Amino acid sequence: MLSLLSRPRPGAKVSRGLGAAAVGGGRGRTEPCHGCLPRSLPRALARPLPPSPPFPGPGSGPGPFAVPSSAGRMSGSSLPSALALSLLLVSGSLLPGPGAAQNEPRIVTSEEVIIRESPPPSVTLQCNLTSNSHTLTYSYWTKNGVELTATRKNASNMEYRINKPRAEDSGEYHCVYQFLSAPKANATIEVKAAPDITGHKRSENKNEGQDAMMYCKSVGYPHPEWTWHKKENGMLVDIVNTSGRFIIINRENYTELSITNLQITEDPGEYECNATNSIGSSSMVTILRVRSHLAPLWPFLGILAEIIILVVIIVVYEKRKRPDEVPDDDEPAGPMKTNSTNNHKDKNLRQRNTN
Repeated sequence: MLSLLSRPRPGAKVSRGLGAAAVGGGRGRTEPCHGCLPRSLPRALARPLPPSPPFPGPGSGPGPFAVPSSAGRMSGSSLPSALALSLLLVSGSLLPGPGAAQNEPRIVTSEEVIIRESPPPSVTLQCNLTSNSHTLTYSYWTKNGVELTATRKNASNMEYRINKPRAEDSGEYHCVYQFLSAPKANATIEVKAAPDITGHKRSENKNEGQDAMMYCKSVGYPHPEWTWHKKENGMLVDIVNTSGRFIIINRENYTELSITNLQITEDPGEYECNATNSIGSSSMVTILRVRSHLAPLWPFLGILAEIIILVVIIVVYEKRKRPDEVPDDDEPAGPMKTNSTNNHKDKNLRQRNTN
């Protein structure tokens, strides 16, 4: 049986090496091989099998199944052939059988969904487990790797409904099937939408020499590509980081622009963040204001200026008073008192005459 399994196909050729050349007295030649193994086996194992011993006939041994004495000499040469056969059998057992692919679950899903500016009233995602050889325990839905609440049930046909879908509803949805004694199976349905920037800084006020940070975050899927521009003379200009003061960090639906050591003559202006994916794009503007080093002193300087102005007004007013309003300190007080006494006497005399 070993010799039948190890013989090559009829007409297979093998190149005889130095041994054939030494025997034939010349170069090696290619001849048909009738007792060798395929070339893919190791050289130590690819040796011709010896001829099978004849079945013992009557009188050749002590019994009908006696082994001739030549079998002892043959056992050493047949050992590599037996090892080769065992290697073939082991390698064949490691290969997946034709029924291995049939045991894998098969899931049929609905097509991907694209949310436009005028979305439909609702969107329904569907998964159907059409073939399965394992016992289903339960199934559920996930969005971006997070299980959706109230979706777990024991059913092979799954549906998930999105009412009034918007950009924040986009992402990767998975229908997951958990089996009793087999790994879980899942399928993916993509819900796509254009980016929608939901958060950003409207303005940033900093002093000269400080650091400024502006950011934008969005919703939508696929994740957008972020770019930053600066408006100069009404035109959007790419940010050139020649000075090394600009740092841009992009993470999926988030971007950040940092400017170190602000310059009052170069950095103030309008900065625009732009998010673009395969469905659409969106952009927002942040205004950066840079103040001088003396900006913290402005309130104190204003109060000091008000005090100085008030003192000047008081001094000018005092200097411009009329002379008759100023009392004369050198005038004697005696004559004034005498005149007032005489006037009083005259008044009393008139009253008596009248009576």
